[in-house]
Amino acid sequence: MTRTDTLTITKDGTVVDGRRVDGRILIEADDVTIRNTLVRTRTSLYPIHVANDTTGALIEDVEVDNRGGTGIGVYFQGSGTLRGADVHSASDGIRIEADDVTIADSFIHDLRRQPDGHHDTIQLRSGDDVTITGNTLQPYEEATDDPMNAAIQIGSLSGDDRITNLVVSKNLMNGGNHTINGGGRGEVESARYSGNEFGRDCRYGPAGNIENSVWEDTNVWHDTGEPVR
Repeated sequence: MTRTDTLTITKDGTVVDGRRVDGRILIEADDVTIRNTLVRTRTSLYPIHVANDTTGALIEDVEVDNRGGTGIGVYFQGSGTLRGADVHSASDGIRIEADDVTIADSFIHDLRRQPDGHHDTIQLRSGDDVTITGNTLQPYEEATDDPMNAAIQIGSLSGDDRITNLVVSKNLMNGGNHTINGGGRGEVESARYSGNEFGRDCRYGPAGNIENSVWEDTNVWHDTGEPVR
């Protein structure tokens, strides 16, 4: 694995493969691929940042270690896909503020409690056509019996456009005040939740503020297979 410091990528179509990055990766170009890479940094910003108005980022088979810092593991302000990632040791796992983002087959866990923190494995603040599928989202911290805030948090929209066509499917989620905070009708225009499994380590329940959304009976408790709502 080739070691390098912070990378700022400005050329379309760049491929970064097999690196250890002791710093951040900032993607400022279209169709950039990051794969088989370890990103380690204690930044208070974003170990991986997909910049505003970029498209087509593919981040796959990566480990993102914020080393207990106050940053957000991966920040999407441009469109792209995160797949097969291990994101941990950050204040928040993923933040999404862009259309056409997919988070798939990833493990987001071991959030680090900060004073007055509001910790989520995924926070969605804007974006249409977002898909969250096949992930293990674990805000609950067993060592301290801390549920954190949410596996998926919708809120504090970054603009006036409500979220449309959100798909949340086939995830395993555990923890949070509500494991999913669905944002309510003021922030969501349409969403669908199906095939998700929920652990019991939430403070108030598996889901709250689920409005303007389809909630299927295939959303079940992990231990019993019974529908959760």
